[in-house]
Amino acid sequence: MDINLYNETLVRRYKSKSQIARVLTEGWFLHEMYCPNCLSFPVNKEKDNSKVVDFSCVKCKRMFQLKGQSKKLSSKVVDGAYAPMIQMIERDTCPDFFFMEYQSDEWIVKNLLIVPSFFITSSIIEKRTPLSDTARRTGWTGCNILISKLPKEGQISVIKNETEIEKEEVKRAYHKLIFLESEKPAQRGWLADVLRCIQNLDKESFELNDIYSFENELKEAHPDNWHIRDKIRQQLQVLRDQGILLFEGKGKYRLMR
Repeated sequence: MDINLYNETLVRRYKSKSQIARVLTEGWFLHEMYCPNCLSFPVNKEKDNSKVVDFSCVKCKRMFQLKGQSKKLSSKVVDGAYAPMIQMIERDTCPDFFFMEYQSDEWIVKNLLIVPSFFITSSIIEKRTPLSDTARRTGWTGCNILISKLPKEGQISVIKNETEIEKEEVKRAYHKLIFLESEKPAQRGWLADVLRCIQNLDKESFELNDIYSFENELKEAHPDNWHIRDKIRQQLQVLRDQGILLFEGKGKYRLMR
């Protein structure tokens, strides 16, 4: 995989730096990226101005959206309108999101991260303040994608610090929690949130009371649920059944690597 973005042929008729960045990042993705689900190569470019979806896999039909930025990838990424994003989540029509960090002076890919569609839940969507009355689009409300709210399995590196990750490793990481795809969107959010809380403990073995310490945080993420501890235990059982956790008895668990 070539991490160089620049292609003079693609940018010859553009002057705006934002347009050049868009053309170069999309051109690179089309010619260098593969499907993380089935490793099919190359991917297919959707029609210009297609809402949400930029690319798709010809073989397995997975859909992808690419978001590139020159600034360092951080705990949150600015996305589009809030309401359509929530609708996509509720209708289970989200694509996989690719977040690219590039260096604009040398035009190279520094980092490329995948957030699979089954990790895009309302728990990681932050509603932004509506635009003011003086703005051209008065009242328009955008959103942020909170990468920091994802467990490690929801942040899959394709390129890390300008180094390509082996394709098979990317595919293994992508498939580790693909069972979430068979769950309803709300349930996916709970599973991902509980797994993130477990990982935040930063220890392999933990007790039920350790996870109960995140009760207020989980209540804030899921305000419609009034039985947080019951829900936590339910998620631990699902993660155990999927081989993510090992139940050691008497309220003790071990996180499998």
